[in-house]
Amino acid sequence: MSNRLTRRQFGGLVASGASLAVLASSAGLARAEERVRLIWWGNPERDKRTYAVVDLYQQMNADTSVDPETYSWGDYWTKLATQAAGQNLPDVIQMDYRYIFEYARRGQLEPLDGFIGGELELADFDQNQLDSGKVDDQVYGISMGANSMSHVYNQTVVDELGIDLPDPTAWTTEDFIALGNEVKDRLPDGMFFVSNMGGQENMLETWTRQRGKGLYTADGELAFDQQDLQDFWQFWMDLQVAGLTPPADVQALDTGKMDEMMLINRRTLFDFLHSNQLVAAQNLMEDEIGITMIPNQPGGQPGQYMKPSMLLSMAATSPDKSAAAELLNFFITSPEANDVLLIERGVTGDASIRDRISAGLTETERKIIDYLNVVGGHVSPLPPPPPKGAGEIDRAIEPAWQAIAFGQKSVEDGSADFYEFAKTTLERS
Repeated sequence: MSNRLTRRQFGGLVASGASLAVLASSAGLARAEERVRLIWWGNPERDKRTYAVVDLYQQMNADTSVDPETYSWGDYWTKLATQAAGQNLPDVIQMDYRYIFEYARRGQLEPLDGFIGGELELADFDQNQLDSGKVDDQVYGISMGANSMSHVYNQTVVDELGIDLPDPTAWTTEDFIALGNEVKDRLPDGMFFVSNMGGQENMLETWTRQRGKGLYTADGELAFDQQDLQDFWQFWMDLQVAGLTPPADVQALDTGKMDEMMLINRRTLFDFLHSNQLVAAQNLMEDEIGITMIPNQPGGQPGQYMKPSMLLSMAATSPDKSAAAELLNFFITSPEANDVLLIERGVTGDASIRDRISAGLTETERKIIDYLNVVGGHVSPLPPPPPKGAGEIDRAIEPAWQAIAFGQKSVEDGSADFYEFAKTTLERS
């Protein structure tokens, strides 16, 4: 690959009547100038590993320079939307399941089907993970790994207090509240039982799925009722009033960056993460972190599901799509790259890579594997793709919840206002 000329470069050189000597020289210049832009949302651990893979790729491919760009989750989607509006998207884009449908259907992502079997070497890739990156029967993203939502907790404190957690596949929200009331007065000074998750879309989705619903229908409408939202926010308000969660002003210190998490800063015993984030979180803490399933509403259906932790997509505006596909392939299938990445982004869909890295996993990484083995038998199917406008709704949940948490609106009024906003957003999208 390091000796490759694009068809565009080769054609231009031939048309100019260049000699073989000039051709060789020009090819070297072309290789030196080939650039691929890469963007991802990250955390300190993911950033470290991704930069290492970028360096490795450039060492192995002298013809390509990679321009990396990373942001926190909250800033990432604002930045990406701005670049999309300016027709300036990076070539290779870390993409989330909830947004890939919006970007693909707006024509901002390149279908990858034509690269599969060529630049994308996916012969050992799990079909179900490959299917998770499809939009309207075309592949627009390659899964970087499977994961599921989870409750994480301070295992060190749990052990010190002699707490026995219930069966993760059977415990309920009632069990969760009872445990909180039992231990709240025994927790270390300044530590609350659980981070307040009223502003998290993932938790609202789990709540509504436990009721046999979800966030969105296959037709792009809201799949839950206003009462479901009101009950969800009332649940978290009750925990706040009971002192099981931090007060609103303390919880607001967590703006979405991992190092601001209530768990990481020893402000709560329990918190929320996707399973693939466990490695990065553990690296920010001296205390040991445990992982368990999210409690179910009594009699509820399974609310969790297995999803692609994130995907890699290609911008439709990429000037050299072959080069972009080769960088994408390196992250997904290269043994050397995955020796660095391991399962920080999730459990890979490439069977040969899983076999290669399994022996070298850390204790924390093995926790992820064990967790997914448990979750895998207690999940419901992957939900319908989020419709256009879902990203805007997601970004609005946190401020809407904070208005309630800070006492600016009642749970009833805040629920009514947000539900109407969500309906209107979908209708105009």
